[in-house]
Amino acid sequence: MKEKLMNHYLNLGPRRFVIGTVLLLITLDILSGLYLHLAWEQNGMAEKLILRTIPPQDLAELSAGTVTEMTGLATQSMHFLFFILMINNLFFYLFYLRKKLWAQGYVLVYAFSGAILSFGFLFDGTGMGLGWKIFNGLTVLVYLYLGLGVKYLKNETTHVPEKKGR
Repeated sequence: MKEKLMNHYLNLGPRRFVIGTVLLLITLDILSGLYLHLAWEQNGMAEKLILRTIPPQDLAELSAGTVTEMTGLATQSMHFLFFILMINNLFFYLFYLRKKLWAQGYVLVYAFSGAILSFGFLFDGTGMGLGWKIFNGLTVLVYLYLGLGVKYLKNETTHVPEKKGR
């Protein structure tokens, strides 16, 4: 099985695989972010966050405008966090394109952890419907495919430093 997969990835071409991996990961990051935004809005997560941080008796003393501002701040904070994560991922993706071994390790772990998280989202209770479940089912397969390719093509896609003798 390992030899078949290795031959498959080699037939694609290591460089083409790396470029395709980066493009797919960026696309999956964006699509996942959009779905998470929809889940955030649909489930009223900002309001729930406000209710968890401020006791109900204190919340009743605030005006509706203040509560709206607070929920907007919570939503914008979530968007900013997603933006920072995207910048972080792009940093590693670009260095993976430049054949850096440390970036390859990040992409490998990211792909396998993405598969695990997508699998977990198959059973979550966000109420996002069948589209969300199909998306996560497909992303489990895509993340596993990419993760195995990154793992098997390690020597072909990165500059592995030679160990110096003592």
